Amino acid sequence: MASKVSRDVKIVGVAFLLIFFGFGSIHSYTTVFFSEAGLVDLGFQSLILIYVFFALSNPLSAVLVSRYGAKRCMMVSSLFYSLYVLLILTKEVYIVYLASMLLGVFASTLWTGQISYLIRASDRSLYGTNSGFFSTVKTLGTGLGVFALGSMIPFLMFDLSFIVFSVFPLAGLLMLVRISDLRAGHGTRRFRISMKAITSPTVLRVSSVWFSFSFVSGLIIGIIPIQIKETLGVPYVGILSSMFYVFPVLFYYYSGRISDRRGRLPMISVAYVLILLGLVMLPSSANAYLLFLGAFMIALSRIITYPSISALNGDLATGSNLEPVAAAFLTVENLGVVSSLIVSRVFMSGIATVYTVSIIVALVSMGVFLPLLRRGTEKLREQIAREVG
Repeated sequence: MASKVSRDVKIVGVAFLLIFFGFGSIHSYTTVFFSEAGLVDLGFQSLILIYVFFALSNPLSAVLVSRYGAKRCMMVSSLFYSLYVLLILTKEVYIVYLASMLLGVFASTLWTGQISYLIRASDRSLYGTNSGFFSTVKTLGTGLGVFALGSMIPFLMFDLSFIVFSVFPLAGLLMLVRISDLRAGHGTRRFRISMKAITSPTVLRVSSVWFSFSFVSGLIIGIIPIQIKETLGVPYVGILSSMFYVFPVLFYYYSGRISDRRGRLPMISVAYVLILLGLVMLPSSANAYLLFLGAFMIALSRIITYPSISALNGDLATGSNLEPVAAAFLTVENLGVVSSLIVSRVFMSGIATVYTVSIIVALVSMGVFLPLLRRGTEKLREQIAREVG
């Protein structure tokens, strides 16, 4: 592993491990935190605002990352992950709204910066390998954080535990100081190119894979923790939620390497099958065994999904349109999470409906994306370049 992953990619991975050890764990407890305070609507509203503003800000993030560089954008953005954690502790509606909107805006620059940096710091033949390494380290941080926070809450309660965890994104910022400053060039015309990327027919069709997989991610941070809490109790939220991170940590790197050798199509096809199996089992939340098995299938699908679709950013974009295309994919990805959270909140009393909608989303995405990917990434790359510039 060490011989293939560059120093800068390693440092970025460790920085995100620290950021999401602190924030990712809290993110997994957001709906539970507000539910315990009798403010379940505010919890869902906060998450929805984060992802709405994340989606809306992506065209601008492509401009900022192109102009100022991924390093600076990631460093500034990490500050707002700590700020969000501290502000939601007030439980004041408008403060929570403001914190959520700010986090959404700066999350877009963090993740556009991460995608840009990872691709530009990687050899093309190693996009999947480096994406797998990054996903492993970042997910390790989130998984450890979810487990640690779940263990801490019964002793320190939510507020003090959240304050302790708000420090870790700042530690991630200090790691980012050490990476090289890789830049795409000036941001001239980048906003126009970003808008062309978002309206590109090929980009929109390809992005259906981001939408469906992020729809499932919305379930992981929204309805599934509440299911676990109601079926097994709050202490089990951390134990079972950590499964979404522990298994990927063990296999992300190898999944990324396999996708480099075998191609993205076989990997993503298997991920769809696992997602559908998990979604069929999860509605039986009163049955602890089926709840565990459904969550396990979703966890397995994540092993395959993220290294492969992260590598697609490099497969399908060129050096001149990487940031706009990546931002377009991120926009659709976040709309998937928003849609999932809205569906979960509206149909919370009828959980079977939530999963029926999820299954339909996955099936439609398969029907759109897989035939397109069979044409080959080179042809798609050329077509996107013609449509975007």
